[in-house]
This record gives sequence, C-alpha cells and structure tokens, in this order.
Amino acid sequence: MIYIGHFSFDEIGSAEEARHGYFSCVVDSASAEEAANEFKELIFSLKKMDDVFNQMVTVYIEDIVEMRNVPRKAIVTRIQSSAGNFPKSMSKSLPHLAAPGINVYGWAPDMEANETDQNPDEYKESKPFIQF
Repeated sequence: MIYIGHFSFDEIGSAEEARHGYFSCVVDSASAEEAANEFKELIFSLKKMDDVFNQMVTVYIEDIVEMRNVPRKAIVTRIQSSAGNFPKSMSKSLPHLAAPGINVYGWAPDMEANETDQNPDEYKESKPFIQF
C-alpha cells in the first residue's frame, strides 16, 4: 500500500533563531507501522546528509495517510491554515532524490532566483494559480 507521512519539525536556524516547518514522505509498504519505520530511517539519514534536515532538533509525525490505490481523481491529502501574513520560508520538493519515474514540475518559476536578480535573497511573491 501507499503511505504518505505528514510531519512537522522544530529547528535552530543558522543565526540560532527558533524555526519550524513541515514536510511529507511517501512509501509503498506492507503496513502503517512499517511505513513509520521507513520514514524514521529516511529522516535519520537525511539529518546526516542534507542541509535542510541538518538543523532539525525535533520531528513530529502529524499523520500517515494509507492508500490502497492511487486515486484516479485528484484528492487533497493535507491542508494547513495559519494566521497572519505569509512568513519568509523555504520550500523544496524531493530533496536529494533522483529516481527514474519520479519528476518534479515547478509551477512557480517567478519565485526562483536567477543570474539577473539584483538581490537573490529578497522575498519573491509567487503569482496566483487561482484567485477567488
């Protein structure tokens, strides 16, 4: 079965500031318990080799979604709503993964830094996909 794990985490930033975030993992596994163990192994290995995971100090499992079959119609697997303006943050899909048959399609090229940027660290607001 397919299992999607949703996690939150606490971290200490490079300037020793408190930070937090969220990530998801996916695996084809025999049970939710086995999936949780595989997620744990993955997180420990990423902690050792990935700068994004390096500064994490605590990881919390929010939930594990079990799917017997991949849905033919789109479904929402997670939603989170926060109060206030969107804070400065970082988002990265499939860090350290290069696997045949798995691709990431970036839908926000306006957010990426490039050589012509005067200030590449400046916050870049994404263009809306849908606006109501």
